[in-house]
Amino acid sequence: MNEFGEKDDQKKSVDDLVDEILKERSANADNSEKSDRSDMSDYPETEENRTTVTEDVSEQYGEKSDASSDTADEEETKPFENAVDWVCSIVFTAAAVILINLFLFRAITVDGTSMCDTLQDKDVVITTNLVAEPKFGDVVVVEADSLIHSETGLYGEPIIKRVIGEEGDTIRFDLAAGDVYRNGEKLEEDYILGPTNQSHRGWVESGVDYVVPENCVFVMGDNRIVSHDSRDLGLIGFVDKKYVMGKALFRLFPLDKMRWL
Repeated sequence: MNEFGEKDDQKKSVDDLVDEILKERSANADNSEKSDRSDMSDYPETEENRTTVTEDVSEQYGEKSDASSDTADEEETKPFENAVDWVCSIVFTAAAVILINLFLFRAITVDGTSMCDTLQDKDVVITTNLVAEPKFGDVVVVEADSLIHSETGLYGEPIIKRVIGEEGDTIRFDLAAGDVYRNGEKLEEDYILGPTNQSHRGWVESGVDYVVPENCVFVMGDNRIVSHDSRDLGLIGFVDKKYVMGKALFRLFPLDKMRWL
């Protein structure tokens, strides 16, 4: 049957129920007329009583069915709507992560021991490129695949070093004593693991002043004994700032060693 036919049948069914209820109540009122005269006014088939009973019957047999039908229709559409919501949420989250990783923060895993004892091999640090200029003392991430390694030709992975000199600074080494001077002042380097006294061919020499060029920084690892860094003037030397990917802010892992850098 069509939609209109179904509604007509439903209306006839409600009317029949109303008639039966009113007749039953009227009969009950006649039987109890002598005992309680006032009850008759509640049950005669008046327009008001019929309206009241119709509303009760419709609520029980009509509206609930319609509500159930609406609920069923709503439930049928929910799976699709939820799927769309999930897809949108995943896409939005992925886009946000990519944007944050590219422009705000990123996680870098330390490769090697050149920053011991400040950072250990496989530590994970959070870095940011929001810092406009690398400053003296900053721990920075260098795009090392743009720098030549003496053995492999390329570092490959980003490396983490500490900025010892900014552009215009004069850096001098006392390799015998293991000391570093910046602009004539000896650095108090409580962060280093060992003294700065290596001397290799092509590296910095003791007692010589090295002026950091414009738009460059001089970087070294905190573990001076093993670190390959700006001291190798021929293969690394002064690092152009365009290769500085960001500043290390925070050690995230291992969890028991989380701290600001």
